[in-house]
Amino acid sequence: MSSRTLNWAAFPLGLALLGLGVIVGAGRLARLNEPVLDFSAREQPVGVERDLPGATAPLRFAVATMVSAEATFSTYARLVERIGRDVGRGDVFILRPSYSDVRAELEQGSIDVAFVCTGTYVHTLAGGKVELLVQPEFEDGVDYRSLLIVSVRSGFEKLGDLRGAVVAFTDPESNTGYLVPTANLLALGHDPRTFFGKIVFTGSHDRSILAVALGVVDGAAVDSLVWFSKKREDPSLAAEIKVIWKSEPYGPPPILVPAGLEEGLVQALRQAFLNLDGDEKGRAILSSIGIKRFVPLRREDYQSVIELYRFVQAERGGAWEHLDGP
Repeated sequence: MSSRTLNWAAFPLGLALLGLGVIVGAGRLARLNEPVLDFSAREQPVGVERDLPGATAPLRFAVATMVSAEATFSTYARLVERIGRDVGRGDVFILRPSYSDVRAELEQGSIDVAFVCTGTYVHTLAGGKVELLVQPEFEDGVDYRSLLIVSVRSGFEKLGDLRGAVVAFTDPESNTGYLVPTANLLALGHDPRTFFGKIVFTGSHDRSILAVALGVVDGAAVDSLVWFSKKREDPSLAAEIKVIWKSEPYGPPPILVPAGLEEGLVQALRQAFLNLDGDEKGRAILSSIGIKRFVPLRREDYQSVIELYRFVQAERGGAWEHLDGP
């Protein structure tokens, strides 16, 4: 028997628009299909805990909400449970409202392992408190890059057409949903805060996609992996949304562990991920999240993202500053 505790932290309940002065109709927000969460009990996990017989402390496994909280839980629950079982521990599935929250808990050692955005990884480099464990290899023909999407009815054809428009970014630590488009604009001599008319943070790539489909924003920078997955789930999206720009591919969202994690657990986790494609049930879990297998880490795959991060830092005078709006 395994353990399952979902730590419902304070997730955004819709597009993060009110603080930015954009008000969306209640009917449209309802279509975002987010779970109802108790904001008053942010630190209290809810759910049912089940421990493996003879297990010690449960495995604290976090997944950054690259898609909405509900979708993250339903998509990754089997992976979390399987890895916990394979390392001989019950599991605690932890979700946090932002990438920086997951990073902070990793750096503090209060999370044992996390599946995060590549952007979150590069934010850990200065502290040296987090280590790469393994990285995913995606299905054939699928890679990890940033896409700029707009409605097919918008008339936008290139990045320059979005000057003065309302654009959705995902999270200040997102690679594809923030770092890549920001670096691209800065390289062209544009400050995103003045180039766009309004910037909103949606909290997840699927919300950004839906925001474009509903006409809530003019465009959005999203993860190609999520776009591929959402089109597969709902082929009609391809008739509503078009891609007008795409970046080069980058190193995929990695699995991270705290630097001080007990070495025996690190090795057990590494083997659990690397062996996941070795049986039918494991391959089914991987297929459900669009992954072919996990492979040993290749640090060189992340060098281009590190260089983007350093470029944006240099442009901002050495400090990482997210966009609060124009």
